Amino acid sequence: MTARQWLQEQEPKWERLEALLKRSSHSLSALQPAELRELGLLYRGTVNDLSRVQSVPEFQHLEPYLNNLVQRCHGRVYERPAATWRDVARFFLVDFPRCFRRHWQLIGLAFLVFAIGSVIAIATVHYNPDTETYFLPQGIINQLDRGVLWTDARQAAPSESSFLMTNNIRVAINAFAFGALFGVGTLLLLFHNGLFAFGGPLQVCMEHGMGFRLINFMVAHGVIELTTIFIAGGAGMLIGFSILFPGDLPRWEAVKQKSREALILIMGCFPLLVLAGLIEGLVSLNQQVDTPTRLAVAVMSGIFLIAYLGFSGQKAIHPATQAATQNNP
Repeated sequence: MTARQWLQEQEPKWERLEALLKRSSHSLSALQPAELRELGLLYRGTVNDLSRVQSVPEFQHLEPYLNNLVQRCHGRVYERPAATWRDVARFFLVDFPRCFRRHWQLIGLAFLVFAIGSVIAIATVHYNPDTETYFLPQGIINQLDRGVLWTDARQAAPSESSFLMTNNIRVAINAFAFGALFGVGTLLLLFHNGLFAFGGPLQVCMEHGMGFRLINFMVAHGVIELTTIFIAGGAGMLIGFSILFPGDLPRWEAVKQKSREALILIMGCFPLLVLAGLIEGLVSLNQQVDTPTRLAVAVMSGIFLIAYLGFSGQKAIHPATQAATQNNP
């Protein structure tokens, strides 16, 4: 076969491949099954054609065109399918709660470290009141003596909710990111928050007769907010501990696998943090909401978290995948 004959034979195939790529510009689902098979055959044939033109001097002017055609076809064939609402629903209803149950021990460890820091701070202030200023500025302590809580100046509003969401997300991301320091960074951050963000300020308020006012403020949003912080901390430790204890896997492979799991945990936290921010901005800061209502919100939040994280996703949305995941909790 002469070079001209070969070129005349191949050009219609390239044109057909161009047409199929144009028809499937939005998605390969636009093609019929027979056309998909044809696309695969034409793609492999064009790869061979590219190799040929690269080795034959008189065809080398075709190399840029065929190289571009092959790259476009490769990107179309191996492109990642666009996420659908069904995929999003599966992530939050199946993947995230299952991942939570797989790693509940690390999440429990995050809670334990936070609790230890809180207890130490409470005991410190209780037995040595001179340490109060380690946990709250003197100006705020003086306000407590006048019956004023530092949250009293803030008003319930959507803008306040937005600020609180951003702050909560920042804390969760820090708890997650510090896990890269072999997990120790996350443990220290949780311990520090237990000391200075919860236990210490709470006990100072207790010593000045304002403890129940502070609890009344925190109770509505605190259940969800603290749970998500512990989940984020567990995700951070998951990465950090995989560096120290890779098990039977090569260290890099262990880190890669655990990072995927950690990413599921931290991504699942974001909607919960948004919900906590809404509750804090619209309920906790609303002076018109009475204590029974706040307690009811806290109880409902707890029931929701137990039902969602404890039981959601026990059966997969896609029955075909259930057999592959039946060993997961």
